[in-house]
Amino acid sequence: MRTADWPCLSIFRSKKRKLYYLEKADFYHSLNALNVASAFSFNKETRHVDFSTAKPIRFYRLEFGASVKDAKKLFGKPNFIQHKNLPLKSQQTLFYKFSIKGVKSIIQMHFYEDELFFAQIQLRSHNNQLKDIFLNLFKIKHALHNLDWNQTVKDESGNRIILKDDVTPKVSFVSHNQALWGNINHELNHLVEKNNNYSIYNTPQIALRWS
Repeated sequence: MRTADWPCLSIFRSKKRKLYYLEKADFYHSLNALNVASAFSFNKETRHVDFSTAKPIRFYRLEFGASVKDAKKLFGKPNFIQHKNLPLKSQQTLFYKFSIKGVKSIIQMHFYEDELFFAQIQLRSHNNQLKDIFLNLFKIKHALHNLDWNQTVKDESGNRIILKDDVTPKVSFVSHNQALWGNINHELNHLVEKNNNYSIYNTPQIALRWS
């Protein structure tokens, strides 16, 4: 049976594909909203550090400042790319569904002016055994045997790893590139001046505006 013989079937498939994309976009946009807000908040929380590491902090083998092209070369084609409904003009986020040592997770990488400045791994379940396996990866990599959830690791350049035991446990990687953050803050401050009721660090308000 050819689709041309059944035009209504073609329309149905087209609508089904569009609905799938919209549901997918809504899922990732909602997931991204609070996490982008977290990135800006984490940059302000530079004083609290539980551990220091001699090993440079990077996101897998991806250095902070890497481009979108670099990320795609290392990780392959993203499950989703968001470049609309974000607070900054030259900002985009790549999403990947990933399995790390058997632990299912969602990876997201945030780029500003084509430079990686924030990344996050979010576990897809709150299983305690999987959480322990995941935490041990960071303990071994950075030789921090007392490392636990809800703690922060900082390298010699000021880059940080923030482990958060939440409804869905997550690990955030934050760049310490102050020149890049200066550009980000300049654009955010411009948004505040443009919109009197716009608050950068009001997380619920940001979530509503960005989702």
